[in-house]
Amino acid sequence: MYLIEYYEVVTKQQRTKQLDFFVYVDTVVFTINPDRLLEPEDRLEVLVMKRPGGAKGKWALPGGLVDDNEKLELTSIRKVKEETGLTLKPRDLHQVGAFGDPNRDNRFRAIAIAYMALVPHPSELRPIKYSDAASFVTYRSLRDNRLLEFDHSNIIYAARKVARGLLEDTNVALSFCKPKFTMTELRKVYESFLQYRVDPANFRRKVAVTTDFIIPLEEFSDFGSAPGRPAQMYRAGKSDRLSTQIRFRRSLDKVHPTGTSKKT
Repeated sequence: MYLIEYYEVVTKQQRTKQLDFFVYVDTVVFTINPDRLLEPEDRLEVLVMKRPGGAKGKWALPGGLVDDNEKLELTSIRKVKEETGLTLKPRDLHQVGAFGDPNRDNRFRAIAIAYMALVPHPSELRPIKYSDAASFVTYRSLRDNRLLEFDHSNIIYAARKVARGLLEDTNVALSFCKPKFTMTELRKVYESFLQYRVDPANFRRKVAVTTDFIIPLEEFSDFGSAPGRPAQMYRAGKSDRLSTQIRFRRSLDKVHPTGTSKKT
């Protein structure tokens, strides 16, 4: 008798309509434009593409549906390759999180698992299929959600936080430098991801106390931050993990030459 009553209660609570959920993978690929004439905040770029039949004038992150029996990382690699021509490896990927707002896609209920990859020297972009165009576009401009489809502006914002964490804890910033580099060149890598300026003297002090992060060389560059004063050159140390986190707080009076701050 009790079993029958329990069964009736359970069946009454069951859903009468089964909704279809689609699992996607979206990937944020960051690179740094090496053009020295650009401000550090404008050098950070994101790989985006244009979907066939997508919203006019809008970009999207490379991504798509997870295939049956396909690992999420492999979906990321496959879709980036198909839609941009760029080749990633599993070790390049760092998971950002899940994005499942009910209104993020007006076609159906879509849940996206987002990944982030840092690519210092991307190859030429050649979309293979499911893409009308692919390009690296400045992160700064893509923060405007009117340029991106769906909730992709939120995804790239979250991905930059993951990238910043890697720069704080590991030597990944060195991958954006040449084998021999100056302290200024390394600082600009950090500023690109921070999206604001940091004090050069403070940066130098923090780097100096980080064991085996960079090694000074008995060489100097042909140019420097001050006229007639060549900058010392450095090379990468052997440590992958930093002995001390390199973190910077925003200084409102040193963010921009004009003294104004901007949303990052």
